[in-house]
Amino acid sequence: MKYLSRAFFLLFLLVGVLIAVSNTGLVQLALWPLPHVVILPLYLMVIALLLAGVLVGLALGWWAGRHHRRRSRERQDEVVRLEREVARLREELAAARPAPPPVQPVSRDQRAIERQSALVAPEPFRQ
Repeated sequence: MKYLSRAFFLLFLLVGVLIAVSNTGLVQLALWPLPHVVILPLYLMVIALLLAGVLVGLALGWWAGRHHRRRSRERQDEVVRLEREVARLREELAAARPAPPPVQPVSRDQRAIERQSALVAPEPFRQ
């Protein structure tokens, strides 16, 4: 994409240079209600009008996207609010859980009794 944009830039630059070299004649620019007349080369007027068209197009595109930008800001605010709520609910859940009972050390005699009872206990009847 980088090479494509550079190629288009060079193409438009070449067209601009060709317009400038080919159209060196002078043009009078007069705006009706104003008494001033501006004399400038034709290529300069063409390039200025193209630049004005690009700027107007950019401004209209920016203005048309205002709804999307506003909706995006609203959604971002909602995401931040919901993330705060999730964090608060996780803290409440952690606080509401009972603490695990403390592990009491099992004595050596108790372990021996458990092992013996497991050896002596009858197995359930299987079919």
